[in-house]
Amino acid sequence: MNMDQTRRNLLIGGSVLGACLIGGLLPTACAMRQIAMGPARPMGSLPKRPAGEAKPMLDEDIAPVLARLDAWYAAHLPRDRYILNPPATDAQIDIFEQVVGFRMPRSYRQLYKWHDGENDDRSGHIYGLPLLPLKQAEADWKAWIRTLAGFGGNRYPVPGGAWPEGAVDPAYFNPRWVPLTSDGSGGHIGLDFAPWPRGRAGQVILFGRDEDVKVVLAESLGGFLDWVAGLLESGNFRLKAASGEVVLRQFRLKEPPSDHFHEGARKLRGAPGQFL
Repeated sequence: MNMDQTRRNLLIGGSVLGACLIGGLLPTACAMRQIAMGPARPMGSLPKRPAGEAKPMLDEDIAPVLARLDAWYAAHLPRDRYILNPPATDAQIDIFEQVVGFRMPRSYRQLYKWHDGENDDRSGHIYGLPLLPLKQAEADWKAWIRTLAGFGGNRYPVPGGAWPEGAVDPAYFNPRWVPLTSDGSGGHIGLDFAPWPRGRAGQVILFGRDEDVKVVLAESLGGFLDWVAGLLESGNFRLKAASGEVVLRQFRLKEPPSDHFHEGARKLRGAPGQFL
């Protein structure tokens, strides 16, 4: 039976992405090759933005949830494998703000004055995903800016989606998205400072190279961390693989069973899959 052209393009695109990952190419090169294989969105074909304004950013004190995470990590994670960096300084956060071109919320400063992320891309504290150090967050953000420049500034070179609809820009990338974690394959949990009218400024979203449908995970950084802490405290985690079980990350969700937190988070939130 002949497969339809859309399915064929997706399969070819997946092969290209795998080759890009193995070759260590930047997201720009991979994305442009993927787009060359399939139908692109013309410059004038833009998604319809709902009327209205997004809800304002929440002013949060996240010290209590950071204390909860500290307590859980100390009780459950091996300290020789799960190592967070020392705190960032105000000056380092100031420099990061200058790079991205806008001020970060108080909660972001609290997070990075708690720890400047971590350096292990497999033993990460967010269900195996690492909290990015500021320098790496900057490097990843710049790589996405180069990707956008490669498309002539067009944020919509391929069709995209959003969940909930109208809450987040269905772009391939928006310059006001700041990576918070990385899965090592161009996928991120990040902060959204350009929400659409049914969203909230500072909301936490899934975006990235293989994330066609952008998903809102929480209304704020504090809300996201509270959700993660609640999952951990409820026992929804696994830290070891069974005999003969091959997993990408040992620290992962128990329910729904998932080797990648992005996939499990979508299911927990009731969101659609990553591809259109």
